[in-house]
Amino acid sequence: MTVGQIGSLRRRSLAGSLCLAAALSVLTAGGPARAAATVPCANPADPTGVTYPLPCLRQVFADDFDGTSLDPAKWNVRQTSWSNDSNVSVGGGKLSIDMKRVSASTGKDGFRGGGISSKQRFGYGYYEITATLPSLTPGWHPAFWTQIWDGAEARPVYDRPFTELDVFEVQSVAPHGTVPATTKLDGGVITWNNNTSGSDVKNTEFKPRFSWKKADGTPLWNEQHRYGMYYTPTALTYVLDGRPIGTVPNPIQDPMPGTAGHPAAAYNSPMSLWISAVLTTPAYITADVPVGTSFGKYQVDRVAYYAPDGQVPPVDDPTPLPAASSTVGEDFSDGGARWWKKPGSTWSTLPAAGGLRHPSAQGDAIALLGQPVTDPPLPNTLPFAPDWTNVAVEATVTLDGDGQGAGLMARAKDDQNYYYLQLQPAKQQVALVRKVAGVSTVLATAPASVGAGTAHRLRLTVEDNTLTGYVDGVRKLAKDDFVFGTGRIGVKGYQQAFDVSDLTVTALG
Repeated sequence: MTVGQIGSLRRRSLAGSLCLAAALSVLTAGGPARAAATVPCANPADPTGVTYPLPCLRQVFADDFDGTSLDPAKWNVRQTSWSNDSNVSVGGGKLSIDMKRVSASTGKDGFRGGGISSKQRFGYGYYEITATLPSLTPGWHPAFWTQIWDGAEARPVYDRPFTELDVFEVQSVAPHGTVPATTKLDGGVITWNNNTSGSDVKNTEFKPRFSWKKADGTPLWNEQHRYGMYYTPTALTYVLDGRPIGTVPNPIQDPMPGTAGHPAAAYNSPMSLWISAVLTTPAYITADVPVGTSFGKYQVDRVAYYAPDGQVPPVDDPTPLPAASSTVGEDFSDGGARWWKKPGSTWSTLPAAGGLRHPSAQGDAIALLGQPVTDPPLPNTLPFAPDWTNVAVEATVTLDGDGQGAGLMARAKDDQNYYYLQLQPAKQQVALVRKVAGVSTVLATAPASVGAGTAHRLRLTVEDNTLTGYVDGVRKLAKDDFVFGTGRIGVKGYQQAFDVSDLTVTALG
């Protein structure tokens, strides 16, 4: 099949009845493709004589990326330390994900990719993407895959097992981690558990993984192809340009067989679609590659999910999934029970107006949203892991006297690593500060009238690599920085008594 023929197939409507064996040839052993049915198909048999009880695949979800921007009703932008929203674009009938060097750092923080994830979740069925993969520099990792999380911020704590399907992943390969490395394209299955903190813990990665290639063994780089995978309780069938090229048994077994909500031997977890490209191994890229270099674009023409008779099979875990949170409000009416407070700092609740107060002008007072992990979870813990990438944190901050200052934190890893917007009364200014391994660096300052006992509305936004600070609704300063990609939000004072109230956190991605 030529690239032009594949392109014409992209626009062909598959929303009608797609007989499994007829239209997609998913479960025929390389037999000739037949025209798609225009009426509900019967119960056909493939040439091997096997009859399938649910033969007709009908489109449930699709995106042709025909607009000029991402459809927010369908997709979230991926939020990780290695992703930039600005690297994701839609135009000319394609989704494009750029892969760039953004700083001279030779670690992952020196590079940015991007990605998207579907808001709708699926299970057993047929997953397909029409995409062009560039001939990549080793180290980059474009992929089409699934997992339980829908990519929104902040990340929900599911605390349950789930399945990751890798329709394809670009992998870098080098003997014992040495360079030069080569790239390969493969697919597979991994099982995870999302624990009480929202972190993924790998249970099993099933091998051998499936290797994508043409019939003559040549690679698929720089060409448009349709990559599909039909996922059933018994098998995973990989489909290239409408033709099955390999089938493996479904290795996923229910981790809790026989319990409520787990009636089957196979485990059909809810899964969102993910299309992403990030750097995995910076050591494979030489240090002399200039800042600003693009390593190519991962381009997608179409992505779709089909289910037997157009009905998404019920997942095996019927418990409602907690929703991701795009906005979090905090009035501190519970005394800040959901907040981790740095040992040695003393905090109290403002009973009248609502808020949190640090009455001492001594020491380093820090409070971060989100309690540490405990099992069982502590009361009042959040239903999500409190990490954000692109985020705005806003609150009213009132200083007592002329101490060293106080303000808001973002992308905080802990009390020694974070970004900080600080009111500095002694200097009558506001500052953007970065702290790394306990060492503070002032990134930018601007004049600001900071009055003792005056309530100031602070807003700190971090979008991709740009930090912006506002005081009382006025944009005061901005700075690009590349050190922290994700983290918690918080409040901080240094040798400063202060109050904070009416705090909101809003995901911007």
